[in-house]
Amino acid sequence: MNDEEFEGLELPDDLVFDHYDAVKRAASIVGDLRKALREEGFTREETFELVRTYWTTEMELVP
Repeated sequence: MNDEEFEGLELPDDLVFDHYDAVKRAASIVGDLRKALREEGFTREETFELVRTYWTTEMELVP
């Protein structure tokens, strides 16, 4: 796609991605995940690593 084609591209008004909502949802899941892991007997360190892995994946920050 060249610059002229890009400039002429029109997107529908209803095409919106709510990043805040996605982060809020992931944070809620992280809280539930952390609680469940601790109740299952995982240590704080194990829980931290598992939650960190989930959060990284959810936020698409995996290299």
